Amino acid sequence: MDATTVLTLLGAALGGAVLAGGITFWWLGRRLRGAAARITHLEQSRQQIGQQVSQARRQVEQLQRELAELRQHGGARSAAASPTGPNSRSDEVFLPLPPSAPSAPSAPGAPGAAPKGGEPPKDPFAPTQILARR
Repeated sequence: MDATTVLTLLGAALGGAVLAGGITFWWLGRRLRGAAARITHLEQSRQQIGQQVSQARRQVEQLQRELAELRQHGGARSAAASPTGPNSRSDEVFLPLPPSAPSAPSAPGAPGAAPKGGEPPKDPFAPTQILARR
């Protein structure tokens, strides 16, 4: 082997190494840019969620204060304290109604009617009909 062959081989190896390094740098750089974009997107999402959580906490605290105030005043607030006037629906307190007396019994043969004695019907559903396969 003479010197030109060795130099040619070394030059080709060096050129191949530079080319491989450039391709690797480009490929890894592209992956790193994608990862950085995902990280910034996740960070922005995390910050937005944090803002929403703090807003929800403020709303919960405000509602708890209003509920405590309503409980303290016995469920009635003065009309003067209402921002929209005495006819505002925001002043109403919605409480569950007391259980009412049972309604009039339905006809004995009506569907859903309980048999005499207050027992549920023995077979509330019609028997299942099995259809033959085609």
